[in-house]
Amino acid sequence: MYQIQNRRYIGNKFKLLDFISNTLLQVGIEFNSVCDAFAGTGVVGNYFLEQGKNVIFNDILFSNFVFYNAWFSNEKYNENKIKKYIDYYNNSKDYITDNYFNKTFSDTYFSNNNAKQIGSIRIHLEKNKKDLTEREFYILLTSLLYTTDRIANTVGHFEAFLAKQPQDKKIVLKMLDIKKYPSKSIIYNQDSNELIKKIKCDLLYLDPPYNARQYVNFYHILENLAEWKQPIVFGKTLKMERDNRMSDYSKAKAKSVLQDLILNADCKYILLSYNNTYKAKSQATINKITKNEIENILGAVGNVQTFEEKYKYFNSGKTDFGDNHKELLYFVEK
Repeated sequence: MYQIQNRRYIGNKFKLLDFISNTLLQVGIEFNSVCDAFAGTGVVGNYFLEQGKNVIFNDILFSNFVFYNAWFSNEKYNENKIKKYIDYYNNSKDYITDNYFNKTFSDTYFSNNNAKQIGSIRIHLEKNKKDLTEREFYILLTSLLYTTDRIANTVGHFEAFLAKQPQDKKIVLKMLDIKKYPSKSIIYNQDSNELIKKIKCDLLYLDPPYNARQYVNFYHILENLAEWKQPIVFGKTLKMERDNRMSDYSKAKAKSVLQDLILNADCKYILLSYNNTYKAKSQATINKITKNEIENILGAVGNVQTFEEKYKYFNSGKTDFGDNHKELLYFVEK
C-alpha cells in the first residue's frame, strides 16, 4: 500500500512534523481549523486532520489537488472497485496501446514499454470516469502518479531526465492507505493569495517556495499526466507551457506577495516555514525573502516568535552547507 509520504517531493515536511508539533506545543495555542495554503505533499495537513482539526488544503499544482482529493476527500468510495481496477492494470495487457505518453516521453523519462503502459492506464481511467465516483477516480489516478514517479529515469524530480537509457521496470499500482479522520477537509487548487481573500481559519500554516526553483518544472510530467490535455511539449526536457502554474514566491516579487497574503489573512495565528539558505553557489537556490523581511512582514500583524531546527538540505548543486543549515518556523498571534 502507498502511504501519503511515499513520493519524492522537494521541501517535503514529513521529517519536520515533530518540529512543527513541538513548536505549537511551546506557544500553547488552542485552535480547531487550519489552512495549509501551500500544501505540497499534504503531510502537514494530514497531521492536523489526525489531531481532529478541520483542514483547508490548497496548492497551485493540479497534481497535488488530485492527491488531496484521493487522500482527504470527505466522499465515500468502494474499496473493492478500486482493487478490481488495480488488479486489471497490474495483470492484464489488453488495454495497452500506443498513445500520447509513449510517443512523447519514450527513451527519456521512461522506457517505451513503461510509457506506453502509463499512458494506456490514463486513457482507460478517462474512458471509465462514468463508472467511478470523483474520489474513486482520484484514488486510481493517485496510485498511477505515485507509481510513475517511482519508476522514472530521474534523480527524484522531472527537471531533467538521466543521460542513461531508461530500462523497462515492472509497473505495479498499489492501493492507498487511506485513513478515516475525526474531522473534515476542504480542497482547493488556486493561487494562495487569491484563496486567502475567500476563507478564514484559526491557524494559517504557510510553506511557500523558498527560492527561484519553480515546482511546476520539477513535476511537469505529473501535471501533464494528471490533467491529460496532451499538450505540445518543447525543449530538451520536454516541458509543456506552464506559465499559469508559476509561483510568484519564486520571483523577485516574493516579498510583496507574502506581505499581501499576510495582510489579507483572516485567521488568529500564523505559522510560517522557511529556511536560512542565503549563501549558495547557485543563485537559484538562495531564498527570495530575507529573515529580517519575514520578521518585519509578520511583525506588522503581531509579535513574532522564531524557532529553529537543524535540517539536512536538499542540494542539487555543489554548495556544502555543513551543519549550518536550519529550518525556521515563524509564529504570530494576530
